[in-house]
Amino acid sequence: MSAQLPLFPHQANGAFRLAQKMPTYLGFDMGIGKSRTFIEAVKARKAPHALILCPASAVLVWKREIVLWHANATFVIVRSSADLEKFADYYIVSHGLMSQKNGAVAEALATGFAFEMTAIDEAHAYNAADTNRVKALRRAVPRLGQIVPLSGTPMRNHAGDLYTLLSICWPQGLKGMTRPAYEERFCCIAHKNFGGRRMIRVIEGSKNLSQLRTMIAPFMLRVRKEDVFRDLPSIIWDSVPVPLDPTQLIAEGSFKSLENVLTRSLEQGIDVGNILEQLARENDVNVMTMRRLLGLAKLRGATEYIVDMLDNLPEDRKVLVFAHHAHVIGALTRHLGEYLPAVLTGSTSAKDREVAVDRFLNDRRCRVFIGNIQAAGTAITLVGPKCKCSDVVFVESSWTPMDNAQAACRVHRIGQQDGVVARMLSAAGTVDDIINGILVRKAREFTQLFDAKETQK
Repeated sequence: MSAQLPLFPHQANGAFRLAQKMPTYLGFDMGIGKSRTFIEAVKARKAPHALILCPASAVLVWKREIVLWHANATFVIVRSSADLEKFADYYIVSHGLMSQKNGAVAEALATGFAFEMTAIDEAHAYNAADTNRVKALRRAVPRLGQIVPLSGTPMRNHAGDLYTLLSICWPQGLKGMTRPAYEERFCCIAHKNFGGRRMIRVIEGSKNLSQLRTMIAPFMLRVRKEDVFRDLPSIIWDSVPVPLDPTQLIAEGSFKSLENVLTRSLEQGIDVGNILEQLARENDVNVMTMRRLLGLAKLRGATEYIVDMLDNLPEDRKVLVFAHHAHVIGALTRHLGEYLPAVLTGSTSAKDREVAVDRFLNDRRCRVFIGNIQAAGTAITLVGPKCKCSDVVFVESSWTPMDNAQAACRVHRIGQQDGVVARMLSAAGTVDDIINGILVRKAREFTQLFDAKETQK
C-alpha cells in the first residue's frame, strides 16, 4: 500500500476542515478512513506534536496507519509518563491509561508540553460526565490544542451523551448552556423510585432532535457508509495488527527457526506466499505447528478487537468472523458469548448449519457469526433484510487467497447496501505480518479481477 493513494472525497473534506482549524467531530462509520483523515490534517498543518487517545486494541492500528500515511514521522507508544518526555511527531495513549485514578500519564499530559492537535478515537468512550478519563481529559485541555473526536457512534443512548464532548471540544457551540439546561431541552427526563426513599432523576430518551441536529451541524461531520457507497470499493481489504501473546510461542523452538527462514526468503525477494502455499500443500508439520501457534497467540488481541468493534458499531450491525482451527473457534465462541454467536464448522450437521445461518439472519440478538473458512466460506448468504453485516474479520486466514475472497463474499451479495470491509488480523512483530500482507495483496488482486470498483485502502 502506498501513501500516495488519493483520499476519498469525504476524507479530503474532513482533512481540509481540520487543516483550517475548524472545530470538527469526525463521525465516520467504521472502516471509511477516520484515522487517515486525521493524519492528513496533521501533515497539512505541519503540527509539531499530535496526541492520539485510543482503545488499547487500536494502539498498534494507529502505529501502522502513521507508518503508512506519514512518511518518516516518528511516534511513541506511551506506556509510562517517561515516554511523554521523548521527542516524537505522534504520541499514542490508550484510554486505559487515561482511566487510571491519579495516573502518572494523565498528570504528565496535564503538566507537560503542548500538543497542536489531539485525536480521541472511539470518542463515545468519553461521553460519561464523571469518569476518571473525562476528568483527566478536562485537566489536560489547555495543552491538547484542537481536540478532534472520532467515532461512528457519537450518541450511544440518548442526546445527553453528546454534552460532555461538546463542552470540551466545542464549548462555543453550546453558547453557555449548562448540562441541566441542555438535558432539559434535548432529553426526556423522568423521576423514579427504585425502592429507596429518594426519587432518582433518569434520562429515558431524546427529544427536539431536529433542533439539536441544527445546533451541532457546524461541528459534526457525519459520514455513513451508505453516504459514500459510490466512492468506496465494494470490498476493502486490510491487514490489522493485534498484540501478540508470546507465551504461546516460547515453548516451540521450531516456530522461531521457521520464522527466520521465511523472513530471509522475503529479504531475498522470494515470494513467501508461494513458499507457504507449497509447504501447506505438502502438509509440513512445522508450518502447521506455526499456524496453530499463531492462532493461539492472536486470541487475546483478536477478542479485544472484535469486542471493541461490536461495542462501537450500532446495535443493529453484525460481524462475520472467520478462523481455521477448532480450538480458536471454540475460544472465540466462549469469549464472544454475550453476543450470542452463531457457529458453523466442518462438524456442524446439515440441520444445525441451517439453524446457525437462520439465527444470524433473523435474530437481532445474534450479532456474531463465527465460521471455519472451509465450512462457512461458500454456499451461504449472510446478509438480508434483518441482517446488516458488512464487517468481516479473519482471526485466521486461508493461505489460498481465493478462499479468503470467497469467504468475504458471504456478505458481498445481493441485498448488501454497504461497502464490505474485510480485515485480516496479524500477530504484530511476527511472520504473521508478512503472511497477511501477502494474502491481503492477493485477495485484492483476486477481487479486482472480477470487480472493477476494487481498490486499496
